[in-house]
Amino acid sequence: MKKAILFLVVSLIVNSLKAQTDSEKLDEVMQAATNAHLFNGVALIARHDSILLFKGYGWRNYEQQIPHDTNSVFQIGSTTKPFTATVILWLREQHLLDLSDKLSKYFPSYRYGNQITIKNLLTHTSGIYNFTDQHYLANLADKPFHQRDFWKIVADKPLEFLPDTRFSYSNSNYMILGYIIEQVSGKSYEQMVREVIFEKAGMTHSGFDYRHLSSLYKSAGYDTLDLKAPQRARLSDSSATYAAGAMYTTAADLYRFSQAMYNNKIISQASQEEAFTPYKGNYGYGWYIEFAPGLKFMAHNGGIWGFQSHFKRIPQDHVSIILLRNEMLGFEDYAISLHRILYHDPNYYIPRPSVALTTDSMLPYIGEYQLKDKPAFKANVAVRDGNLYLTWTNLAPEKMYAEKTDQFFFKSYNCQIAYTRDPQGKITGFVAHNPGQDFPYEKIR
Repeated sequence: MKKAILFLVVSLIVNSLKAQTDSEKLDEVMQAATNAHLFNGVALIARHDSILLFKGYGWRNYEQQIPHDTNSVFQIGSTTKPFTATVILWLREQHLLDLSDKLSKYFPSYRYGNQITIKNLLTHTSGIYNFTDQHYLANLADKPFHQRDFWKIVADKPLEFLPDTRFSYSNSNYMILGYIIEQVSGKSYEQMVREVIFEKAGMTHSGFDYRHLSSLYKSAGYDTLDLKAPQRARLSDSSATYAAGAMYTTAADLYRFSQAMYNNKIISQASQEEAFTPYKGNYGYGWYIEFAPGLKFMAHNGGIWGFQSHFKRIPQDHVSIILLRNEMLGFEDYAISLHRILYHDPNYYIPRPSVALTTDSMLPYIGEYQLKDKPAFKANVAVRDGNLYLTWTNLAPEKMYAEKTDQFFFKSYNCQIAYTRDPQGKITGFVAHNPGQDFPYEKIR
């Protein structure tokens, strides 16, 4: 018995140390992304129901010098769509609608109503024109917007393809789902999301009308958060983004939603399995579905003026990866790095600031290289489309990013290239720095 207890204690200590190591790696990636001006917001990463990283980075409000903490509130744009889809599935479980229902049942005057089903809306296979065009963005998105305004834009537009024949992402689909939710329930879309999801999941810091939100934790949205000249973003109106992208929340509340779904508190496991099955393309019901060796995960990103969100879930390990930011930049490849750290893949990318090179400055790096003492292993460096690419033996070309003179890195995995020169300044080779290993290459032509 004592041996069993000792083994349990040792196992707990080892697992704790491993979790701490993963936490440090996750924080290292996110801090590096912040230092490289690639991330400004809050990150929450959890696995097996244990939170490994929950931290704010950068500024909630730069002008007032308020840093982010874990309470920061963000708009999440299209990450609203999984919530809309979940309410639709809940209504289906209450036998209040069916996914095979035609739109003509709810909008009899819409001329394509007999051709399109609720399932087509959920899976972006309706062919309906995407109403968020340039006119909408320039003139309508920051003003009150009504259902009649939506139909004025969409009603007379021809379908872009025959329904159910292919996938094409369209915000119109989820606007219509919101209108259906209101028709079927007799309640507002916002009220239904609160009753069906927020209350069950304990999401007490989430809502829809960000413009009028009064909170000490409300994040300012930026087009660019250049610390010398930050540019504030326009603020969209929640009625204009509605069921396709109006939601605001915190990282903690998104995690509560994720956990509630894992524990089947909102919709059944059967409904979730259906939602997490890719239909046309890799989209299910409100989620992009992806596969990795031995893994299936669902994710959705959101982008709206001044804000971006990244929400990924891997059910088999109860993984949740949540990145919320209040500036308009892509998530680069550090989001993939977080996934790799969780699954103990050492080839994760640590973000670094990159500098642009002229074509002339790239020329000295071009050539063929071989690993010292192992001539079968070669590397070729060439210019393609104005960028340097390195091709390892039998592998696809990898784009090289310059950190400084003679120093390069990749964004697909954790490897840095440091060029070597002779006393006259001529390049003689490079050293490939991998985690814990260095591989010296010499230039052969």
